[in-house]
Amino acid sequence: MKIGVDLRVLQIGHQFRGIGEVTKRSLNEIFKLAVDDKDSVEFVFYQYEDKINPLEYLELPDNLEYEIVKLGVRPQPNVERSISDKITTKLNTLYWNPIKQSGKSDVFLQFDFALGVPKNTKTILIKHDIIPYIFWNDYFVSPLLHVKHKAARTALRTALHNYEYKRVLKRSVKNATKIICVSEHTKRDLHNYLKVPLNRMAVIYWGVSEEPLKLSQSVNLKTYPNKPYLLFVGAVDARRRAIDDLVAAFNNLKANGRDIQLVLAGENFQSPQKIPNDTVRRAVLSSSYTEDILTLGYIDDPTKQKLYKEALAFVFPTIYEGFGIPVLEAMLIGCPVIVYKNSSIPEVGGKYALYANSWEDIQSKVEYLLNLSQLEKEELIECAKSHAQHFNWSKTGRKLYKELKSA
Repeated sequence: MKIGVDLRVLQIGHQFRGIGEVTKRSLNEIFKLAVDDKDSVEFVFYQYEDKINPLEYLELPDNLEYEIVKLGVRPQPNVERSISDKITTKLNTLYWNPIKQSGKSDVFLQFDFALGVPKNTKTILIKHDIIPYIFWNDYFVSPLLHVKHKAARTALRTALHNYEYKRVLKRSVKNATKIICVSEHTKRDLHNYLKVPLNRMAVIYWGVSEEPLKLSQSVNLKTYPNKPYLLFVGAVDARRRAIDDLVAAFNNLKANGRDIQLVLAGENFQSPQKIPNDTVRRAVLSSSYTEDILTLGYIDDPTKQKLYKEALAFVFPTIYEGFGIPVLEAMLIGCPVIVYKNSSIPEVGGKYALYANSWEDIQSKVEYLLNLSQLEKEELIECAKSHAQHFNWSKTGRKLYKELKSA
């Protein structure tokens, strides 16, 4: 049996993001199962011709059998490509077979629908969410906006961009043999919005681990909190992360005499001035307590775990999630979690997260934690940690491997 895996997901910037972690963690488990399988299992790795080698991010057993298929040069703004190459690539993506030589594989595993689902190969597609599709107006500009400003060429490019997203999304779920959803909520979304039959989908929850991944970027922090602190780790996306609510709650806690800090970590938090979202940037810069708001930028796994372990609470004011790995990460390390209650979050947090729906709720939940006795706090942390341990990558890998073999 030959299992094809699209490793380009680890060459396009996802390797240090959530989708990259899912790819690395689950593949590492699948490789272990494959080498111990009594049946002969080989892999076909599809990747770009690029200086970024995706295999370096994976833990390949010595006796793993695999071959590599190169899919051309990674598209980049500064890389020259011929017109014919651009047209052929676009036509393959939208109408023909988006994965060259996919027929080398008996079954294909795709972690990112945007990279395409082979047309004539049995494929297991991982679907994290369809957030841009659901919140279309927040993520896509209407071509009519450019028409009003008499920018016909820009309007055409925008229309083609919007069409391409919808076309690739709908084509991927149509061509997939089986769709693995990361939550029951994502499964319902696919059924309700894209009419995917329920019998073509299965739910496999992601895992969580305290073990740092291979080749996690290492960093040295220039600053570190020196007071009790609230923690947010993740990306700036005001369309689904209400970080300005977290800042508002922090401001009011400070105004009420709580001598705490707010730590914002993630690649979008290089500095307050460089926060890419206007709403969040203004919220941070206009705070009366900016000296106690720390923007740490990207942090490696050991640093993230240390921050979780020492934080008053991990606050995750999400508006919509496909799964919610950070919630489980914090719980596993022993950090109380305050999170907005919506989408898939109740599946992940269970009864062990503290749920909020506004900045006032966040403030109230922080006050609740600050007023707990040490014994009460330890009991809360231990129950949440026990809950998080049920979500493990070994279990995820076994279920995903079973789906690959049954396909």
